Amino acid sequence: MSIKKQIPFLLFVLLLAACTDEEKQPDSKAEGTMDAIVLDSDNTAYLSWDEYYSKNDIHFSIDSFIANDTINAELLIRSVDLSDDFYNLYGRLIEYNDDSSKFIDPFSYSLIMENENGKLIARGGEVDHEVTVVDIKTKTSTRLLFCGPSCEIQKAFWYNENIVGIMGLTSEYSDEYFTPVIWFVNIKNGLMIPYYYNSTVSLEETEDYLEKYLNSKGIEYEN
Repeated sequence: MSIKKQIPFLLFVLLLAACTDEEKQPDSKAEGTMDAIVLDSDNTAYLSWDEYYSKNDIHFSIDSFIANDTINAELLIRSVDLSDDFYNLYGRLIEYNDDSSKFIDPFSYSLIMENENGKLIARGGEVDHEVTVVDIKTKTSTRLLFCGPSCEIQKAFWYNENIVGIMGLTSEYSDEYFTPVIWFVNIKNGLMIPYYYNSTVSLEETEDYLEKYLNSKGIEYEN
């Protein structure tokens, strides 16, 4: 084969190889990369939190939270029993994704729910906290976050189809002052980025917020 005839053939091979390599690249959007987290105080997901804590701190603002180091968390997957009792007791507190194939369960581990004469009552149970994502079709739950008495979970939401935002508080010494934090967790690979506020709130404030949040869901809170 002459050199002139070889050149188009080689170009075709190189082009084919480039296309093949391009096809092998992971779809970063599908995997839910953590590079483009944007904290927007106008997002309704943060609204009740922002409004509540800014009452006592005029500087409190969601977009002032600062990202910390990325954590490579281990996802714990297990089977789950999705009984009618679960939905009747905790259904108001779970957050579905866009197609309702999955939901976030932020409270069933730490809150004891009871139906008393048609009224839902929430009481503090475990001192530990756990947030999971439940796949309804496979009936499996994936643990995204687990923490002890030094933290409190207050709300969770879908940032996008692969990333969950968990709004809560953490204290280094489990004392009466807590730092507001938003943990963003990739449900595909466990990557987590915590965003911290640069000040603290009191324990009394945190309990009052949780009570108001539960009340907004038609649930009474007995601490």
